[in-house]
Amino acid sequence: MFERKQAAVPVIPLQRPTPRLAIVGSELLGPYEAIARELNYSPAHLLQEQLLRFLAENQIQIYDYDAVDHYLAAIAEKVGKVWVWRPLRKQDTLDWKNENGHCHWWGRAPTGETGHVTAGHGSCRANEWTYRPYHHAVPAPILWNAKKIHDEFGERVKFFVSDYAVPKPDPFIMVTAQDVDKIIFGVWDEPSFGTNN
Repeated sequence: MFERKQAAVPVIPLQRPTPRLAIVGSELLGPYEAIARELNYSPAHLLQEQLLRFLAENQIQIYDYDAVDHYLAAIAEKVGKVWVWRPLRKQDTLDWKNENGHCHWWGRAPTGETGHVTAGHGSCRANEWTYRPYHHAVPAPILWNAKKIHDEFGERVKFFVSDYAVPKPDPFIMVTAQDVDKIIFGVWDEPSFGTNN
């Protein structure tokens, strides 16, 4: 008799995360780097600070990992997929073993599920077809930034590209190292190669 109208829930369009310049830590790296170098000591935290400083000095913008994760998960879940990290190059294939002797990152379970899964959002595994090196072309500006990072840090770092098995995934690229945060530094449109970098 007295039915209430259900308020329409507004649909908020999904927006790609926006980049920002890296914030350099407050630590004075110079003296620390010098003594660490003399001791041949290279902790992951130092490498991460060096990476962030390098990105800031070279005006290479970075993306918030959680924002990218939620953005990619929302898109992938629309088509019943999860998004994963794939090595950019063969030498970027994971070779860091975890506490169980496996080479993989745990992924986040899809929305509505709990916990972490070996093949969830943001996962990466060694020697599996889904996680083979990225096989699509990458825009030159993205590769140029990857080359600058590689020239500075060499094989101490690895590069990965997001993918979720759809024809035009609009990939993100990130750099990391063992025990270093995943630092996302680029994205492009497929197949047009429009970049935000």
